[in-house]
Amino acid sequence: MFKKVISVFMLLFICVFFNAFFVNAAPTSVVLQIDNSVMTVNGEEKAVDEGYDTKPIIVDGITLLPVRAVIENLGGNVNWNNDTKEVNITDNENEIVLTINSTQALLNGKVQTLDTAPVIINSRTMLPIRFIAESFGFNIEWNENNKTIIITKNDTSENTESTTEIASEQITESENIKDETLEPENDSNILVAYFSATNNTKGVAEKIASELNADLFEIIPKEPYSDEDLNYGNNSSRSSIEMNNESARPEISNVIENIDDYNVIFLGYPIWWGQAPKIMSTFVESYDLSGKTIIPFCTSGSSSIGSSAKNLEKLSTANWLDGIRFSGSASSNEITEWLNSIKNDIK
Repeated sequence: MFKKVISVFMLLFICVFFNAFFVNAAPTSVVLQIDNSVMTVNGEEKAVDEGYDTKPIIVDGITLLPVRAVIENLGGNVNWNNDTKEVNITDNENEIVLTINSTQALLNGKVQTLDTAPVIINSRTMLPIRFIAESFGFNIEWNENNKTIIITKNDTSENTESTTEIASEQITESENIKDETLEPENDSNILVAYFSATNNTKGVAEKIASELNADLFEIIPKEPYSDEDLNYGNNSSRSSIEMNNESARPEISNVIENIDDYNVIFLGYPIWWGQAPKIMSTFVESYDLSGKTIIPFCTSGSSSIGSSAKNLEKLSTANWLDGIRFSGSASSNEITEWLNSIKNDIK
């Protein structure tokens, strides 16, 4: 009888423990809708901007909104510096610094380029939510039909040791997958060519090349881009002028001497005004890419790859595969997963 009582007690204990574990590990979900001042947090309605009727809006394809309530409901913090016009956003050990009317942001001290600068509208600070969410590792989904944004954050505050062990196992598994499936039979026939004005695309390109043992080629402009050149808020900046000129073809300072050696070319670039920088058009038109497979990828704070790859495809007779967008902080696991999904196209 005593043993039965102990057994029942242990069973109840285990049930309570696991119930507490899963409750604590439950994700936080925030649902926002364009032109709606009310959001839902785990099903509970709350104001997007307490005390104001501020609503999420879309500017140049980028969703902007006052993020304080969203970030705080996801467990982060937001601070405003009126002197410098900077917004400091933190989540656990991650930090983002955004400056009003500037497309240059800091993520953990590293410079990132935004597609749209933060702005002040009707005295409210409007920030790019996708860049912030993805930088913090939140999952973000867009529903075109009802114009809703769903942001989900998994609670990692509990069971840190177990999470670390699981992550280590996943990394080991990814490395094994890479060894078995990603290693090309002939590593000299794959090239990763990229243009990167602020090093975001460079990091992704280097990870792809490393995963595939592929050759790496940086597309270097003959005239380097300065910070002033990349000021997207200035219609007279070099980048603005180039992107508004369909025939613009910035010169490239270096050349691929052995382009014929490559059957597969990964082509990487940042997104400027929803498109590939004009120097990418220069690159595509500089070589005979007939018979080659081109796999485009881009980096962006929030914009999708959109029509950028399709417009480049029109400039060559190569076989172009569907492209993909990464954030500048894309992990090796994300890249490995993508490469595994297209492994039959890169052999």
